[in-house]
Amino acid sequence: MFCFLSLRLQQHSIECALDLTDSFTWEDLPTRDADTGHLSATGWIPLTMKYSVRVAIAGLCFHIVQSTIRMVKNHETMLVAWYPFDWTVSPFYELVNISQVIISKTEFSYICSYSILTLILRIR
Repeated sequence: MFCFLSLRLQQHSIECALDLTDSFTWEDLPTRDADTGHLSATGWIPLTMKYSVRVAIAGLCFHIVQSTIRMVKNHETMLVAWYPFDWTVSPFYELVNISQVIISKTEFSYICSYSILTLILRIR
């Protein structure tokens, strides 16, 4: 909820950043500052994209491995939740875990993409 509220409050900044991209292509801009030699905002974008994907994959793999170990060892679900039916019996247990894996992956993607977007907006 915090991510979506923050995006809503920063909607004007996001729209301005998207409007600026219509007038040029990123490949035309210099990746290093001519005076200092440091990376410019354009130079940070490929690095941010490369490392953010790696961090997201590593975090998701860690979450899935530790959740799988906990599910097999303790016969638990990935996320603690209440259901109006008995989820411990065979077909429901697997269906609940499959749905929680899908939801977990989706929420993890939202959180990572929000963090990357705010990082890029702060560099700009």
